[in-house]
Amino acid sequence: MRLFNPITMTEVIHGFHDTVGAIELPEDNWFFTMREIPEGMRLEVNEKGEPTLMEIKFDV
Repeated sequence: MRLFNPITMTEVIHGFHDTVGAIELPEDNWFFTMREIPEGMRLEVNEKGEPTLMEIKFDV
């Protein structure tokens, strides 16, 4: 398990970062396995505090 901070939307390293409010995610969660956010998407947090990708919508 690895830790994710839903406020800063970053990985939390135990012993280095404050773990208050961090949630555990499996090692194979997409957040830890993807190298970059796909074009046209942005990082968001769902109601459980888990990282999600949302499509960026441009209003013209």
